[in-house]
Amino acid sequence: MAFYTVMIPPPGSGGARDEIEQARLLPETFSWPAFVLAGLWLLGKRLWLATLLYVLLWGALLYASNRFGLSGGSLLAAHFAVALFLGFEGQALVARKLARSGWRLADVVEARDLPEAERRYFERALASDAAPQRLPVPGLARPQPAGPVPIIGLFPEARGR
Repeated sequence: MAFYTVMIPPPGSGGARDEIEQARLLPETFSWPAFVLAGLWLLGKRLWLATLLYVLLWGALLYASNRFGLSGGSLLAAHFAVALFLGFEGQALVARKLARSGWRLADVVEARDLPEAERRYFERALASDAAPQRLPVPGLARPQPAGPVPIIGLFPEARGR
């Protein structure tokens, strides 16, 4: 079973129901597209800063390869390391981008696949949205004790030192 991070849009983008309907579920699993097509995946997710860092890293590696004679194996190892990082942390980069845009973490859902995660999130979110607000009943308020409240412990008096 996988975990899905649920992000909802910033406040003011509609009512609570609209925010629930616009939620984005991000899987907390290894991202194969980010691993295989790292640069294109970054562009497709509109992660501009990460794409710029990716291009600068590759520029530096190619420069070092031409200038200092790095072998093809070292370039392959660097590509594998960057692709592995993006495979594991790609969805977290997307979540951070959404958080910087004002999106909020609403829930974390455990499910087998995305449709089941959506169903579970919507059931919980709509149930809590439809729950009536509990207001205090005037006749059922707790009585307040009269006088000083005793303190239990090493210092039985309420006076400070």
